[in-house]
Amino acid sequence: MKAPVVKLLKHRTVIFLLVAAAAWIGWIGFVDVTAPRRIDPSLIPALSERMPLNVAVVLGFPPEDFHIRLFQGYGVVSGVQGSRIMLNRVSPDGVSRIARYYWVQRITPQS
Repeated sequence: MKAPVVKLLKHRTVIFLLVAAAAWIGWIGFVDVTAPRRIDPSLIPALSERMPLNVAVVLGFPPEDFHIRLFQGYGVVSGVQGSRIMLNRVSPDGVSRIARYYWVQRITPQS
């Protein structure tokens, strides 16, 4: 009974699938741990009120057209200042989803 299982676990396809599943689970864990750190602590009370927010999304690079179009799905893009994208009327869930992008460095209130 053990021999077929051991033989199956040595198959290259099964090993690849196990490695891919482990990588995917690791990635999800990484995002779950790091996303809340990207949200400025001063936004936490506003997020709990469940009202739309005006936020600045800070990237580590100047945003390109792709990033601006992506963020338009979360709120109204009101401008770009260097590596910051100004977003208006973002839902609290939208803020949490934006924080899950690994290339977002910080989400702060607009100033």
